[in-house]
Parts: sequence; C-alpha cells; structure tokens
Amino acid sequence: MAMVVIVGKPNVGKSTLFNRLAGQRRNIVDDEPGVTRDIVYARVSCDRGTFTLVDTCGFFDLPQSELEGKMKRKTEEMLKSADLLLFVVDGQGGITPWDEDVAQTLRKVNVPILLVANKTENREKYERNVLPETYKLGFGDPIPVSAEHNIGVGQLLERVIEKLVELEVEFDEPADEETAVKVAILGKPNAGKSSIFNAILGMERSLVTEVPGTTRDTVDELVELDGKRYLFVDTAGLRRPARVEMKTVESYGNLRAIRALERSDIAVIVVDATVGITHQDQRLASLVQRKRKASVVVFNKVDLIDLERIEELRQAYTTKLRFISYSPVVFTSAVDGNGISTLMQAIDQSCASFMRRVSTSVLNAVMERVLTVVPLPRSKKGSFKVYYVTQSSTRPPTFVAFCNDPRLANSAVERTLENAIRRYVDPFIGSPVLVLFRRRRRR
Repeated sequence: MAMVVIVGKPNVGKSTLFNRLAGQRRNIVDDEPGVTRDIVYARVSCDRGTFTLVDTCGFFDLPQSELEGKMKRKTEEMLKSADLLLFVVDGQGGITPWDEDVAQTLRKVNVPILLVANKTENREKYERNVLPETYKLGFGDPIPVSAEHNIGVGQLLERVIEKLVELEVEFDEPADEETAVKVAILGKPNAGKSSIFNAILGMERSLVTEVPGTTRDTVDELVELDGKRYLFVDTAGLRRPARVEMKTVESYGNLRAIRALERSDIAVIVVDATVGITHQDQRLASLVQRKRKASVVVFNKVDLIDLERIEELRQAYTTKLRFISYSPVVFTSAVDGNGISTLMQAIDQSCASFMRRVSTSVLNAVMERVLTVVPLPRSKKGSFKVYYVTQSSTRPPTFVAFCNDPRLANSAVERTLENAIRRYVDPFIGSPVLVLFRRRRRR
C-alpha cells in the first residue's frame, strides 16, 4: 500500500494542500494553529492506481497540553509507516527554528522527503526572501505551490507519482467505497465516539483524551471485517447550534458531521451512560430520523455504572427516544472492548433491514386483513380506501399505498400501515419505514 504523509509545523497549510490533492474538502481549514487533531486519510487516484494520502496533526515543538503531546506522538508514529513524506514549510513567513527542528526529526526517520513551499502565490517575493533559506534544511530544491489558490498543485502531484515510481512502491487497486456499508458515528462531545471508532478498527485513528471535542474533522476508514466492507466515519461531537459561533472550527465540525450523516447508511448514536439521554441526544436522534437513516443507539462507558443504572437507561430510551424505537440498543465499554462485537451485529442487522425488500403479494395479504378491522378516515364524498400496497425502494424501505384520495391519509393512517408492516411482514429492526400515498390511476 503506497502511503504519502504530509508533515510540518502547524498552520503552514497542510490541510489545505491535503484537500487539494485529495480532490475534496475533507479537513477543516482555519487560521487557528493546530486545527487538525486527527490523522486524516484520503485515497488519491492516478493512472498507475491509487495511493493513500495522510494529513497529520502537526509537530508541536514543546507540547503545552496532553492533547498536543498526543498529537505529536501520533504524527511521529505515522512517519514510520510512510513511503514518502511531503515536508511543508511556509513560503511567505520563511524558515523558522521550528522548521529546523522538524527537519532534524524527519532525517532520523530515514524516509524519502519532498520539500514543499506553500503560500508562494507571490513568486517573486518568495524567490527573493524565502527560497535561499529553504536550502539550509538539507532537502534540495523545494516545490513551490499555493494550495489556497491551486497553483502548482498539479505539478506537485506529478512529482509525487514520479517519486513513488522511482522508489518502486506498489500502488493500490482503486477502492470501491460505493459497495461498502457506510456507518457514521455520532454523538455529543466526549461521549466516547472516537474510543468506539478505534475499538472497532483495532487501532488508534482518532485522538482520545478527556478533553471534550477532541475530534474536529471527520475521520474515516474503509475496512473489511468478516468478509464485509464498511466505511466507518468518526465525526466531531455535535454541539447545540446556539452554543457554536458561526465560521468557527466548531461550526465547521458540526457541518462536517451532518454531511457525514447524509452520506451514510447507518448512524451509530453514542450516548454517555454516565450522563444519560440529554436534550442534545434527542435532537441528534431526531436529525437521524429526519434524514431517514438506519440507526443503532449505543450507551457507552457502562464500566462506570451499575446494573440498576443500566435498567434506568433502558427505560429512558423507551420514552425519550421513542421516535426511533426501532433502533437496537447496545451497551459498550469502548476502553476495554466490551460490547463491540454486539455493536457490529446490531450494525449488520440494521443494514440488512435498511436494504430489505418484500414482495407485493405478502404486503397485500397483510393489508387486506388489517384494513378490514381498522377505522379509516371519511369525508363528505365517502370513505378513504387503500386498494393495494407495494414497496417502491430501499434505503430506507419505502412503501406506496395506492388509494382513492391521498388527502385523507392522515398521520394515524400512516402509523397504522407502518405498524402493520413491522408487526406482520418484517420488524425492520434498526431502519425507518416510509409510507407514501398515491392516487390510483383509473384505467
């Protein structure tokens, strides 16, 4: 597997360059140093196949906190797995002692390096003031780019491919993410989403600390488990919109999490078992329902509570999250791996329901019995009638009831048909069921 890792001190434009090379906006980009807190991956395609591009957290010279220390250690660990390093420096601000410290660290890793000077849109000023300084780093001629303005990025990509070929690194076959089950891991900050993400993958991809909101970017991983392909996405903790200022790192994180939900099949809603179901958890579950995604509810950190509390959480689920009562409930302790296998079974069950299709004959045999005993709406022109029901699509399972007047189909009728389908046809555990009404065409 060919792997190219982007490194450098914070705020030299690594994430902007990563987004340009990846061809999509995967990372949050902001003027605040150290915005990227996770190792973020993307697959870049070329005529020789694909390679993995990695954006790192940035080198902190003297970490000022547990978080910064862990970010630095993760970056250093990632260097050992790389086939090629892109060492990014600031083509406007020039070379600093911090860059020299990073260069000294990279030389010890013994991995080929391409030096990249970013923010060089003013080429004349760069060549006069900064270019001469870059040679003291000892990595030869830098490749000038302006990631923000998309200048020189194509040439950099060509140089990366040439270098990988020169190193005789094997490229990957194009990865087909479309066939994978897409799972978004959602929840409030510090509910344990990243711990669950890492426990599933068996590796530390997302940063895990006691600091709420450690994950800011969406971090995804395409994996194969027991012969099935999954695309897991760990998201930033969703905060209440009223508590998040616009155009801040947190607001971008919220937006990325919502986009991750929109492209997913299944949402794993993580609730902190030590806190219980809050209004924010309810809002998140409501969002998942409105987006019509399959769902699994996870109460994490059960190692910190007793059996009586677990039963209280079960009762709270039936009342506070009754609008997604079809979701399986799993209790986990991600730090020691308890409940993770049960979670995977619940994900598979929800996925199967989300994509299930039933025959029209079975549907109508059930509806014929149900509709004879259920009172239906009436109008001055007569009674509401359902002639037949058919399933029109999956993801989620969608059923169309052909009737005489769709305007008479109120929410009670919709619930009656959904409940009948779940009770007599299939429970569709983990999946929403959508019922639509259409007027039957006269022949």
